[in-house]
Amino acid sequence: MAPQNKEQLDQKKHERKAQIMRAAIKVFAENGIKLTKISMIAKEAKVSHGLVYHYFTSKDEILYASLDWAVEEHKSAKLFQELNDHEVSPLEQIKQFTLFAFTESDTEISNGVFRIIQNLSSTNDLPEHLVQFVEKAGQFYIESLYPLFVEGQNSGEIIKGDAEELLGIYLTVLSGIMADDPAFWKDNTEQKVGILTRMISER
Repeated sequence: MAPQNKEQLDQKKHERKAQIMRAAIKVFAENGIKLTKISMIAKEAKVSHGLVYHYFTSKDEILYASLDWAVEEHKSAKLFQELNDHEVSPLEQIKQFTLFAFTESDTEISNGVFRIIQNLSSTNDLPEHLVQFVEKAGQFYIESLYPLFVEGQNSGEIIKGDAEELLGIYLTVLSGIMADDPAFWKDNTEQKVGILTRMISER
């Protein structure tokens, strides 16, 4: 077998690092920040504990790098764009986003990012770079969902009131569920999401 050139080696390193970060997103989302250990990430990535340290110096570095990578590679904006393209109603778009937030998927990690961000939002004493990241990500969800709440109110689908306050309540409930027991939502997810979204539905 011919030795690999520098470009091939760099590509292999890039793929291995992405493999670790993909695993990290899944493990952080499932176990929370505090309970996640580097050994758990290594096991999920199917690599040695030492190899993880070859790419990252700490759990915090893995967390930030993985979130940064995931947001760039798998933007939640894709979901909203797809729903827009299908011209579904505002309430249905909110339902689909809620399903997206609760659904596990090996090929789509944006939902894992959402769950981690919700976890971080309720965590004190975060490093400044993570505080800024969470604020930026949170603003994205507000900017994406707020117009749907307003449009839904105008069409009579969503209950009247201060749309910003209503969105805040919705995201607070969603965050609370994420922090408490997201595993509960894996069974009969669509039915449970339907019950959840009735709190904002006019009908």
